[in-house]
Amino acid sequence: MALLVLVHVLLTLLWLSAYVYVLSHARRFFTRPRVRRAMDRVTGVVLIGFGVRVATSAT
Repeated sequence: MALLVLVHVLLTLLWLSAYVYVLSHARRFFTRPRVRRAMDRVTGVVLIGFGVRVATSAT
């Protein structure tokens, strides 16, 4: 049973380490001004769309 727990802990540690590594490299991409502007525009359109949907929904 202890071996199973140890394997689970090691796999979790490996997975989370890989996750941190990928996100640290992705941060460089997402902090570029052009990418930030695009994400801000997309987010704004989505929020406006949700607002229109809520405003036009029948209660």
